[in-house]
Amino acid sequence: MKAPICEVCLKTDDILCPADEKKLQEGIISELDVKVSRLLYKILGDVDIELKKAVEAGDLIVIIVGKGDVPVVIGKGGKNIKTLVKELGKRVRVIEGIENETPEEIKKLATDLFYPATVFGVNIVYKPGGGHYYKILIPARERKRLPEKPELLESIVGQVVGSEVKVSFI
Repeated sequence: MKAPICEVCLKTDDILCPADEKKLQEGIISELDVKVSRLLYKILGDVDIELKKAVEAGDLIVIIVGKGDVPVVIGKGGKNIKTLVKELGKRVRVIEGIENETPEEIKKLATDLFYPATVFGVNIVYKPGGGHYYKILIPARERKRLPEKPELLESIVGQVVGSEVKVSFI
């Protein structure tokens, strides 16, 4: 299993090695990344999957995994997800991560996260003073179908891509 922490730290419950501790102190990984990594290792064992990141907003935890790893993490009949929900005490969504920060990749990510609502598109909006943010376009009639409040979804996508994100209804 490829995770944000090393294999030794995956197998121990209480401490992190100096390298992973440094990553945690510098903010490269979070406490949630460590917790979810260890939980997935306990549930799945040493399977060939990649855990990229775990993001939390409100009572929702989003687990971002590598390409094609979503079914393995969910498990047969949702067995693994049920265990994660019980252990973490929050709702859990598993989505495939993105390779690079392009509007197409962000649309794919938003489509997975915003399901069952439809994502119309993603625009890059350039700010007058420099910098940019991503605007995720959702048809107005889809507002009720969003799985969470738009602000919460903005926060999650923003944490995943590392940029400011706004949801806009058209």
